[in-house]
Amino acid sequence: MVKKLLKVIFVLIFTNSIYAQESNHIELKEKSNPIVYAEAFGGFSCMDHFGLIGGGELNYQYKKDIFSFRYSHLAGYVKRDSVFSFANVEDNDEYALLYGKRWSNNSHSFSVSAGVSSNNLKLTSRDFDNFQYERFYGMPFEANFKWFYPKRKSHLIYNALIPSIGIKFFGTISKHTFVGVGLSLGFGFSKKYSEEKLE
Repeated sequence: MVKKLLKVIFVLIFTNSIYAQESNHIELKEKSNPIVYAEAFGGFSCMDHFGLIGGGELNYQYKKDIFSFRYSHLAGYVKRDSVFSFANVEDNDEYALLYGKRWSNNSHSFSVSAGVSSNNLKLTSRDFDNFQYERFYGMPFEANFKWFYPKRKSHLIYNALIPSIGIKFFGTISKHTFVGVGLSLGFGFSKKYSEEKLE
């Protein structure tokens, strides 16, 4: 009888220990934030003409896989006859879905991505009397190098409000291929933070 009682007690203790470990693991996972961040970017671009480009991007990372939605607007210019005068002859709106890899440590990260995009292009003649509209698809790509503050606060909202800054090289391979390079400014959770690591 005593042996049976000891066996029952041992089983209960062992089961409770396993449950406690699983609960702690679940609790730690619940306290860890998802890697989700948004960014705005701007810089120089070149399609058929040199110009400016700007846009925004929303990113979600799972392990080392990163999924992104990118919007950008490109404006190409040609020089007019007068000094310091330029005419806007290209306008392109791009909507892109990208997938890639991202590697990060405490203070910086590097990522590469590629995907598919839909583009709406407007071409304007130099004298502004002729307009041409075209829709086309392409393969967008980008490479990002970011620096962010190694946040140590326990409040995740505080971490999300501290921006990251980076360099972005990007473009789209298509009928109207273009490339761009510029700076990016991001907000959100660019890495995992748990209460255990933030003490």
